[in-house]
Amino acid sequence: MKDKGGLAHDVFNVAASYGGNLNDNNTEKSSDAGGVSARQGFKFQDHVAAGFALQMIRDAELLRVECETADDICLIWLLDGSEVYEYIQVKTTESSSKYSKTELLKRVPSGKNPTSLAEKSLICDKHCDAPLFRFVSKRDVNDYLKPLKLARTLSARSAVDLIAADLAKKYNTKSKKSKGLDYWAKKLLWEVLDGIPVVRDRNLQVLANLADQGGANPTHPHCLSIYDDLLKKVVEAAEASSITHAEKKVISRDQILDWWSGHLKQTSAAALKTSKPYRISTDAFFVELEIDSGKELNPTLVGYDVRFERKVWRATQLASYLATWLPEIALKPSELVGIGHLQLKQKLTDAVKRIENHAHIDLETLLAESLLHSLLRHYHNSEPIACKIFYKSSSGVKSFANSHIIHGKTDELWLGRSELARAANFDDVVDATMEGLSAALDTDFLKAEREAVLTLREPQHLLPTSLESALQKNAPIDDLLAVLCVPILIAYESTVIGCGFSEDYQSKLSQEVMTRYGALTSRIPTNTTEIRISVFFLPIENVDNLITLFAGEIRGT
Repeated sequence: MKDKGGLAHDVFNVAASYGGNLNDNNTEKSSDAGGVSARQGFKFQDHVAAGFALQMIRDAELLRVECETADDICLIWLLDGSEVYEYIQVKTTESSSKYSKTELLKRVPSGKNPTSLAEKSLICDKHCDAPLFRFVSKRDVNDYLKPLKLARTLSARSAVDLIAADLAKKYNTKSKKSKGLDYWAKKLLWEVLDGIPVVRDRNLQVLANLADQGGANPTHPHCLSIYDDLLKKVVEAAEASSITHAEKKVISRDQILDWWSGHLKQTSAAALKTSKPYRISTDAFFVELEIDSGKELNPTLVGYDVRFERKVWRATQLASYLATWLPEIALKPSELVGIGHLQLKQKLTDAVKRIENHAHIDLETLLAESLLHSLLRHYHNSEPIACKIFYKSSSGVKSFANSHIIHGKTDELWLGRSELARAANFDDVVDATMEGLSAALDTDFLKAEREAVLTLREPQHLLPTSLESALQKNAPIDDLLAVLCVPILIAYESTVIGCGFSEDYQSKLSQEVMTRYGALTSRIPTNTTEIRISVFFLPIENVDNLITLFAGEIRGT
């Protein structure tokens, strides 16, 4: 016979089901006496029973859990094709001493009636030919009884034979199935669980593991809510009348599987409400150029290289890479969560439609903003403020289309600007960018930007941030400036890239980027000293060709 021991049995199988008479052929008189009237003192017992209810989810051999029927808890197993009853007594008496043989066999009141702990457990045997027994106590046992704590199948339990023979000498009490104390001892498992917190924490861990195996990931508060619901089921079963509602005292495996399936669905739905879509890691596409200026640069500078493949600059690959970011750029986080592989194509199509519906967004702007978005997401692990690219400033000044939260020791709000510069108009692009930056730092404009961020963000899908006070509508704009960083990306047509591949092209790119950086910093407005600026340069081969390739990727969705 297969041993059954422990509240967290390792078998995981949800295929079996049970159907049959809940009361077997037992015709003994039902009664509401005993445990039902004393429910307030049985909280420990409720948690123990809840543990067995959870075990039914993954153990197909555990058919049902009965609460306060033949014993405090009764488990019905399907073992070797037959139903086997396991009678469980839950002991909560307080004492500084450990359970002993004397306490186990003491009759109260003294006399011939089978009122000892061992006998009361034995006489529960009424239903099957090979019953099992279990004690669950908060107090430990002494050395004499310690072998009873071992799993029934362990060879070390041979010491139990001595206990069995010893108990049989004391009393010749028999169950209705003619079992004596020697049989009882051999089939008894004694578990020691140190109070409600221990049982509850173990049950919660089992519940969390089951949820993980079921593809759900409930938060700890949600796990607590599910567990509270399970306890209610246990209490309802224990408090049901064995006379008028005997069937309610039983929790079957079918019932618990239905209950669990419902909670898994609710867990998945709840997870979507607070899912964090921007926590997914991304693969690198660009590489950072090694720039040795000989001194610390202010503003900071980073140069990125798209690289060559088979000595051809990766324009096609770049256009394809940027197109994969369109759902993040165009859709809200609530629209991104829960995307499965079957919805990827549709989400990309939805993103393109949203872009097409905003006539003020041209392909050049979209490409530039996609470049900055991808760099901030991958290299700074940022969380974007959804759909900021669609916000159109009422002042006519170009808004910060890229708005991202950067988490760190001190959280920061990055409001970015990005531009594409052709070879002939690099200086004009830089001048226009700096002029726009100066206008964008106007107090009223920054307040409008802050309001847009508050309107567009969905905080339930973002990590907690220390920026809340700075983002408050009525906070001084100085609070926002203290946490603000403005990343400026200029993707420019590179002379080095235009000359084609060479083994030392990256070192030449680094020198070229430093030259471009000098041209930009000489034009930074004087009114920007209150904020941090971070400069990104991306050398590219040809702006118009990249736009054409990018458009092709979008139309191909």
